[in-house]
Amino acid sequence: MRLQRRVAIITGAASGIGQATALQFAREGAAVVVADIDQTGGLACAEAIRAAGGNAIFIETDVREKRDLRRMVGAAVESYGGLDILHNNAFWNAPGTAKDISEADWQATLAVTLTAVWQGSQLAIPHLLERRSGVILNTASVHSIVGLAGSAAYQAAKGGVLSLTRAMSLELAPKVRVVAILPGAIETPATKQTPAAAHAEFVSQVPLGRMGQAGEIASVAAFLASDEASYITGAGIVVDGGYTAR
Repeated sequence: MRLQRRVAIITGAASGIGQATALQFAREGAAVVVADIDQTGGLACAEAIRAAGGNAIFIETDVREKRDLRRMVGAAVESYGGLDILHNNAFWNAPGTAKDISEADWQATLAVTLTAVWQGSQLAIPHLLERRSGVILNTASVHSIVGLAGSAAYQAAKGGVLSLTRAMSLELAPKVRVVAILPGAIETPATKQTPAAAHAEFVSQVPLGRMGQAGEIASVAAFLASDEASYITGAGIVVDGGYTAR
């Protein structure tokens, strides 16, 4: 198992990509801290891991609150003796153009999607440095590198996640690797709320002709968190069915 004896925190782990990654990391041998604001989904994810023979705890976490992030990191260290992997995966998207979005929606999107990545990492870094082979994974987006009209705050936040990934990778090398994953159109509870016509239009632009599955992102995350990816840092790994190759 590639993550045997590793300790991992995953934010936004109650559903979607985060949940799939928590389950995958546990199958790979990691002890997992399931962090999410959704108590019901988070508890269910941790219980599913334990029912399958894995090791997990749930910590209710609002990533906008630094005290919650501090408690999340502290729980990992207290429960499992250290920290090897931080996967900053939680996000929020308040749609709106740069012309029309409200300041409140702009601030909320950046708080969850970008600022929490920095604050969570800042709190985790001392523990990751102790391991001398720590990993920070950041869920960015294909919209870190290509345009998306109507989601100005999300676009800005995800672009920031990719740039922050590059900066931290230089600051923390060689002891900690920092990598961003750039998913394309992935089928999650959030994307299932997209109107059918818009969904079909987006899928028509994907060369592989379908939406990706959360488990396909989780598999990439497990590889990047493992020693098999020991020479990868500062990169944005695109997993998008060919969308950005057009």
